[in-house]
Amino acid sequence: MKSIRLILAIIPFLFFYIAVISQSTQSKIKQYCQVNQVKLIDEYKEFLSIPNIATDSVNIRRNADFIMKMMRDRGIKAELLFGKSPAANPAVYGKITVKNAKHTIALYAHYDGQPVNPKQWSEGLEPFNPVFITAPLERGGKIINYNKGDAIDTSWRISGRSSADDKAGVMAILNAYDGLVKNKVTLANNIIFFFEGEEEEGSTHLGEIFENNKEKLQSDLWIIIDGPRHVTGKKMISFGVRGDVNMDLILDERARELYGEEFRLSTLMRTGKLIEYLNKYNGYLLDNGKTAPSKVSLLPIPNREIVANTGAVLTQNPGY
Repeated sequence: MKSIRLILAIIPFLFFYIAVISQSTQSKIKQYCQVNQVKLIDEYKEFLSIPNIATDSVNIRRNADFIMKMMRDRGIKAELLFGKSPAANPAVYGKITVKNAKHTIALYAHYDGQPVNPKQWSEGLEPFNPVFITAPLERGGKIINYNKGDAIDTSWRISGRSSADDKAGVMAILNAYDGLVKNKVTLANNIIFFFEGEEEEGSTHLGEIFENNKEKLQSDLWIIIDGPRHVTGKKMISFGVRGDVNMDLILDERARELYGEEFRLSTLMRTGKLIEYLNKYNGYLLDNGKTAPSKVSLLPIPNREIVANTGAVLTQNPGY
């Protein structure tokens, strides 16, 4: 089952960074998950039943409250972190401080999901009514008549919005930690828990939340539990994540990776960024308190071209 497999997959990974372990400890953790799988999955299904579209602020807050309860049930002191904007969805935060730890590991997942059109779902399936299925319905799968507390076949899947992306990440992180604690595994590093509520909206206010909570979010490493699943189903660790991509970052990357391969002046002019970049970074202008004249955003049209253009009037660019 997807959630149980994810929990079991992440635990050894977290061990490597967070705890001092042995092979026998890993076996104990797996046994813990197997013994508690009904309880874990029933809680997970309750979590999945809460609508989590980022623009639905009422239900987003219900999700955040549910996560905080999950954290408190596992002995983690939880709180909400806010940005400057009143419209920002809160991040759920918690921290475990380990005696004599020299490093802090931050674990990230997001609890909001992509917008959904229920009419596009297969007959019998609803986005926020999670059910077990034997396989995708379009491939002949069947819906399981399951009652809370029933035994679970780990070959089943859970159908529901965000059952993978990325409420599974929240559940995996919290249950991995709980498994460590319940088996009295010695932790080696401090742990930050950070669950975002706007990832599917482009993390609009994430920068504000970090800016407002710099001290709380100081860490040595971030582990992002929100990545692709390999087609083979094998466990996968990616060293690096997709992040913010905007014009400034693209131009910055091109300046480094394509140095000597392109005319940067042309790129800045073409993207309308020349004046901005000159005023920000040109040493001569900064040292002398000057700003770049607006005319330099375009080159002058050679006079021979103006004269040669007899079929129509070719007007010189402004300022020349």
